This record gives sequence, structure tokens and C-alpha cells, in this order.
Amino acid sequence: MDLAAMKILMLNALTERSGSGVRFWSISNELARQGYSLFFLERSIGKNGRGGKSELQYRSTVDTGMLWVDVLRATLLNLYQGFVFRPHWVFALKPMPNTCLPALFLKYIFKGKIILDIDDLDFEYYPRGPRRHLVRFFLQLFPRHFDVITTHNNHLRNFIIDELGISSERVYFLPQGIETEQFLAADPDRRYQAKWNLNSDDNIVVYSASLGITSDFHHVLPMLVDFLKGRDDVKVLVIGDGVRRPYFVREVEAHGLRERMVFAGYIPHADMPGILKLAKVGINYMAPTRANQCRASIKVREYLAAGLSVVCNPVGDAEIFADYVTFCSSMEEFPDAMSRALAGRTPDSVEAAQRFVEFHYSWPRLIEDFLTYLRRSRT
Repeated sequence: MDLAAMKILMLNALTERSGSGVRFWSISNELARQGYSLFFLERSIGKNGRGGKSELQYRSTVDTGMLWVDVLRATLLNLYQGFVFRPHWVFALKPMPNTCLPALFLKYIFKGKIILDIDDLDFEYYPRGPRRHLVRFFLQLFPRHFDVITTHNNHLRNFIIDELGISSERVYFLPQGIETEQFLAADPDRRYQAKWNLNSDDNIVVYSASLGITSDFHHVLPMLVDFLKGRDDVKVLVIGDGVRRPYFVREVEAHGLRERMVFAGYIPHADMPGILKLAKVGINYMAPTRANQCRASIKVREYLAAGLSVVCNPVGDAEIFADYVTFCSSMEEFPDAMSRALAGRTPDSVEAAQRFVEFHYSWPRLIEDFLTYLRRSRT
């Protein structure tokens, strides 16, 4: 059967507000744009899920806040919808029960192929204890049963091959992409500028990342507080949400900087291009941990595509962008690097960074290469 006639079931283990969910949604939309029939299933924070226009069939279960109840409900929905949809391929995000158990069941029933995207060492984010051991157990259990494993970081690829024992022939390197055309073409979003009381002449520094259990913002916040106290012309826009956000807000309020550090919370990803165009500098910091070395930053790619100057530390796959970003080996180096970045970049350097990201990390190109691999694997 021609791949173009195939039905693909996409199973997201997390919610629409996770960085992993952004990656998986983008992959799905690009597959749909290329003419494949897709059904996308996930857990959801919001009642209506992602909403908006999409070429995908879509359904979600609303999270209740009780994790195991939510996982069980999602597992049952995925099983039922998969059985009705009758997919030729199942593409699952993360080695979790609500994605992998339905995928394995559907493979047994319909004899199709199953793919698993591993984009994190999730167990490394948990303290020692039962939950950490359970998440690692799932990572060791499920991947061996899948036909293809995709991943986006060389450290993570080596872990999958060396520590999980997966044959390198079954591991496909699918880089972290972005919707480059949207970031290149966007104009500053004046709606959000007005909402957050930002002025056109403000020097905006943006920090975009989770404020949940994976957050490294507690390393960054003291530096930003000191930076703002020394620069009256700067405002900081913090984009992201999570369980630790209220704590960070209280810390900023205690320093009397609430008006100059805007906590935007969760922002629909479709709005990010216009929001980033409001800023001059994007910063990204990931603590040098094993988990973070296995990550691939969406935000560095998006900052560069939006034309921002980028200041970050060389963790994860950041070394790829060494020619286009300013690296800081310690937090003490960030303030000077940010001041230089706010002074501006030449148009040529901005355009060179945008061309690099567009050529190497545009989803249409990445998915076409992936489909070529899948076609060859069928021969």
C-alpha cells in the first residue's frame, strides 16, 4: 500500500501545554499537510483541547489533576478510538502506558507498524523514589517492542542504543524542527503588547520555558532580578506555566519588580511568532544535568527564526548554533552578554541565522526525510 493512502494514529502521552506535545503536534500537522489521514489523541488541560483549525481529526480527554485517573482515561480513549480508526501505523509519544499499551494492542489486532518518539530522559526529572523507578521501568520495557524509535539528540540516541539495547537500525534521528515560515513572516503582536503594557521602545528580553518540574528558572531568576535593578530600560517577558510559577511570581514581587517582569503564563503556540517579534533578546538556560544534555531546545530555534539575539549556555544540542548565539559558561556571564545583545545585531547576522534554521530545522524538510526512511524500511 502507498504510504499516502495510509492512516496514522498519533498518541500524545502528555497535554497540549508540554514542549513534547508541541513537537508531536508539529510532526502530525506536517504529515497531514502531505496528505496522510491522521487521528490525534491526547490528554488536555483545557476543555476544548487545542481548538482552532487543523487538518487532523482530533480528540482529547480533559485532565482532572489526578494523574493515574487521567492516564487510565486516556488509555481507554486511545484503545477505543484506535480500534474504530483502524490505523496502518501508530506513532506514540513517550514510553508511557497511555500511548504504548494501545499501540501494542493495535499492532496485535491490525498487524501494522508502530513508532515511538523518545524525546527526554523523563525519569531523571524525578527525585529518587517510586515514581522515578516506575518511569524508568516504562522506558526499559516499552521501546523494545516498537518497529521504529525516533529521537532528536545524539546523547539520547546513544542512551537508547547503549543502555536500552535497541539496534541502531531501528533508531531514526528526527531533529527538533519548528514552523520556520511562521516565525520568519510574523509581525509584532500588538494585542499582547497592549495586554502586558509593553511599549514600542522597551528593550524586551524573553525567557520561554516550562515553570514546572523540569524548570531551571530558579537558576536564572536571581540574575534577572539583579539585571533589571541595573537597567531601567529593560523589561523581561517570562513565557510558560507550571506548578512553580506562583513561587517565582512571589519572589519577583518581593523585589518590587512585578511591573518589569511579566509572567505571561501559558501561550498558545500559534501565537508565539508574533510575541517573540516584540523582543530583542531571547535567553535560554539549562542546568548541565544528564537529563538536559539529552534535550533539543525548541526555543533557541524559534528565537533565531524570529530574528532575536540569543544568549544561552552550551547544554543539550546548543552547540549546533555556536555560530549564531552567544554562549555563557556560567550565570555570571549572562548580564554582560545580554547587554551586548540588546545593543543590536547586524541585519546580515540575523539573516544568516534565519537561513541556517530554515534550511536545517524546517518541519517540511525533516518530515520528507523521515517519510523517505519509512518508505525504504518497507522494502
